[in-house]
Amino acid sequence: MTPPAHFALSEILIVIAGAYSIRVFLQHKLNFAAAGVLVLAVASFLATLRFGLNMHTELKSSHQLFTALSLLFGVPLITIDVIKKSQFINEKIILIFALIMALISIYIFFQAKSLIIMYAVMWLVLGIIFSFLIPREKISSRFVSSFIFSIILINFIIRQVQLFEPNLSWHFYHVVVAVWLYLMTLLIAKKEAKYE
Repeated sequence: MTPPAHFALSEILIVIAGAYSIRVFLQHKLNFAAAGVLVLAVASFLATLRFGLNMHTELKSSHQLFTALSLLFGVPLITIDVIKKSQFINEKIILIFALIMALISIYIFFQAKSLIIMYAVMWLVLGIIFSFLIPREKISSRFVSSFIFSIILINFIIRQVQLFEPNLSWHFYHVVVAVWLYLMTLLIAKKEAKYE
């Protein structure tokens, strides 16, 4: 069955949220997060063209490639800047960790694609933990930070268990990703965030 053109509507929300996040992250020198969001935004941009312009065959492979890359590289890169923001681990160790992550991601992409989802979930759990460790004036603010990051994992699980009918599931998942990107921007970049 050919996916409907309206699938592009929620995809373009991720592109818009991603563009905003990238701009803010670059302003704050959060280059890992900016690179991670860029991968997610490219995947959604390709999906927007694929569904919106009815280019299913032409863009299918490219869309699937960047969807996989968003899980293997996009999510980990965003998480790395959350880890840096927590000030819990020395930055040199984080850089070594990032290099190891890149090598593992490359291996999984070429040799163990069945591990992609599990690998992404592992990074999302790390993101939840380290977002809690980001220094805040109030302990309640740490829980808010952790909850904000956990939104994407909850959303991911809902998508995997197919809780909603296909059309609603598609839009719900992608709208929540866009909202999560915006909230993540506040979480790790904007000092004027209410929970700071």
